[in-house]
Amino acid sequence: MSTARQDPDRRRRLPPEERRRQLVAIGLQELASRPIHALSVDRVAEIAGISRGLLFRYFPTKQDFYVAVVGAASRRMLRAAIPAPDDPEPLRSVLHAFVSFVDRHTDNYQAFFHGGFGADPEIRTIHDTVKTTMVDRTAAAAGVTVDATTTMRMRAWWSMVESLAIDRTARPDEMTVDDVVDYAISVLHTAVLRTPGSRS
Repeated sequence: MSTARQDPDRRRRLPPEERRRQLVAIGLQELASRPIHALSVDRVAEIAGISRGLLFRYFPTKQDFYVAVVGAASRRMLRAAIPAPDDPEPLRSVLHAFVSFVDRHTDNYQAFFHGGFGADPEIRTIHDTVKTTMVDRTAAAAGVTVDATTTMRMRAWWSMVESLAIDRTARPDEMTVDDVVDYAISVLHTAVLRTPGSRS
């Protein structure tokens, strides 16, 4: 039995927003087993039980569909990087969620934000939103009230965290997810949040 026939929404008329959400959800499911450049809108339409032409009524171009899927994937990652209210180590939880996400989705993460797709202005906006949100969330988890200068330093620090999270996947035996998190926390406290002129 094909995947398309198993979909309960096949041949069922859906309101536009519900159909859009369904198509994006299928795109996310497909990304679990293939890189985004191999994501087929024909297959997505087939699974949804609609025609390719109807899919393009909801997303005018293939790139529009990709942007919607990348946005949904990013929101999913951000939801995972929210520490519980009673978390004893909220900073570690925030960072671990992000680095683990990159670990599980390295190829697509790089394709989203550091490959050809990253040249798209909307994709760049999504990437910057992720960065801004994670910097704000990190500051809150660390209990830090930041000013403009500290924010700039934290954004630079976050670029380092992202780079380490990506690079370690090529040498997983040399640096683990926890190693990245430990190092990121150390640098944050000793270099980014340290008061200028302080010896500690």
